[in-house]
Amino acid sequence: MRHRYRCNFTFALVIIVVSSAYFSCHTEPKTIILRKAETKAAADVIVRKEVRSVAFGSCAQAEKPMPVLDVTIQQKPDLFVWLGDNVYGDTQEISTLQKAYQTLGNNPFFQRLDSATRLLATWDDHDYGWNDAGRHYPLKEASKEVFLDFWGDARDAPRRNREGIYTSYLFDGGKQDVHVILLDTRTFRDNLVRSQSIILEGSQSFTYMADYEPQRNPDSTLLGSDQWRWLKKQLAVEADFRIIASSTQFGIEWNGYESWANFPRQQEKMLRLLAEAERQKPTPTVFITGDVHYAEISKVSGLNGMDVYDITASGITSTWDFATRNGNRIAGPVMENNVGILHLGRPGMAKVSAEIWDASGQLRVEHSVLP
Repeated sequence: MRHRYRCNFTFALVIIVVSSAYFSCHTEPKTIILRKAETKAAADVIVRKEVRSVAFGSCAQAEKPMPVLDVTIQQKPDLFVWLGDNVYGDTQEISTLQKAYQTLGNNPFFQRLDSATRLLATWDDHDYGWNDAGRHYPLKEASKEVFLDFWGDARDAPRRNREGIYTSYLFDGGKQDVHVILLDTRTFRDNLVRSQSIILEGSQSFTYMADYEPQRNPDSTLLGSDQWRWLKKQLAVEADFRIIASSTQFGIEWNGYESWANFPRQQEKMLRLLAEAERQKPTPTVFITGDVHYAEISKVSGLNGMDVYDITASGITSTWDFATRNGNRIAGPVMENNVGILHLGRPGMAKVSAEIWDASGQLRVEHSVLP
């Protein structure tokens, strides 16, 4: 599909004043700048498309049936965002990852979804290449090429020409603009800190041992400096709605597994940036996340009384026996295969409402996120 790019520039008006009537070699022109040049913040890709609903999901074993995708099609979303673990290709051989994508591409459930709506994607660890891997994964550049080729990024797409796969889209509709930010939580992420025998309790009184503890190193990073600088500019993009897609959960409390809570300073930094952007120009903003093999909605209190919502939809084929503890949970968990849907700006309804649908076609959660 051909994408239309748009750049917005305001140029300074400059007047050159010559101080002498004669153009001698000693004449120094005087420059008067009446107005500084400004560059309006812009998304990486701008698409002429009206977006009213966005579906999303994660954790799909490519060889398995995916009936929840047919349920998604029935809801007629304008977009579907693949949040990571889109295939399970844990490997040190890039050909294994390529075969996993080929299997996904041949899956009839995937093909029907691809025909029905536009697909966007970021990755998590299993389609990045290795369980819980971060910046030290040795095949990350080769994995990136496989990823971008499968998802159809053009040869001149912005994320082909920089490290990592983070990118953004502005869906420029006639009535409302929707800004979708796809984060990369793998390419730049520092190592996790292994837990020392911490026992926690999940749902149904299920006890488990924590894998990881929060990072205490103030220099540890999840997104990396380049992505953080890019993100700050993206939060200045003018839109009616903003959706931030993260493969791992943002809004939950620490639970011993992978999430933003393992990097508390990075989580705090994100909340500061969101609060700053909200002061500059209020824009309804929500997170969509995956990874955990169940669905839930979480709410974390940000700065200046700003509540940040995180809607998790996982998994398309994967399930888990229990949900971890989460004091920020306000809906769920839904333990069956599921997808999430955001409705944006429906007349007479909440500005943003979130739904969780299961594979049998049942609406399991409906929640007004931003009234």
